[in-house]
Amino acid sequence: MEQAPENGEQSAEQGLVAVAPEPPPSGILAQHPRAAQLPVEIEVSVPVRDFRVRNLLALEPGKVIGSQWGNGDDLPITAGPVQLAWAEFEVIDTELAVRVTRLA
Repeated sequence: MEQAPENGEQSAEQGLVAVAPEPPPSGILAQHPRAAQLPVEIEVSVPVRDFRVRNLLALEPGKVIGSQWGNGDDLPITAGPVQLAWAEFEVIDTELAVRVTRLA
């Protein structure tokens, strides 16, 4: 039997958490299970009006670009021309993330 480290910390094996298996595909994915494995590129964009090449050339670290999107307003998530959901930006540690707020 493996003993716990003397400093009271858990070993890597003790820190593992069981993950529930994915549910079986339903609907159209049950008929075409390989379709669930296809990659999909999604896009979240913020509209910035009156942004010109001169603005692009003047970019530098720390510069803030104003947008017409209201603070706190949800942004559309799209895959090509199809809107999938609405989301909001969130900072997690040092990463910028997108939280889905509702489905389209």
